[in-house]
Amino acid sequence: MVRLAAALPALLLAACAENPAGPSVVAGQEFQLRPGESVGLQGSDLRVQFEAVASDSRCPAGGVCVTLGDAEAILTVARASGPGTSLTLHTAPDKARSTNVGDWWLTLSRLDPYPYAGARIAPRDYRATLRVDHVPGS
Repeated sequence: MVRLAAALPALLLAACAENPAGPSVVAGQEFQLRPGESVGLQGSDLRVQFEAVASDSRCPAGGVCVTLGDAEAILTVARASGPGTSLTLHTAPDKARSTNVGDWWLTLSRLDPYPYAGARIAPRDYRATLRVDHVPGS
């Protein structure tokens, strides 16, 4: 146990040196972010940050609605070589759930939690499930 405690600072330093930009994800796999969190895409200089939910008008579970509604997730996508770009992705099937970012395709797979009638979702409680795929042929 003493050896592990003595080696822990070196292990943490090595982990940070391996990925100084923070956590990273693999292309083609879904990942989840909380508001304010960001990840880098392994093998690229692309970073994705989930900023916030701008609006959430999804029909709540237990509610009676004429339409499904929509939620808007605000994201910032940045490359190491330039400034970030703000993007809005939607949950409604008839709106933009995906967008092209250079050689990459960014998709909002899901936004949790789903609203319930009579319950308010705190902004910090949202979780965006995203996926980044390489654009074929690029």
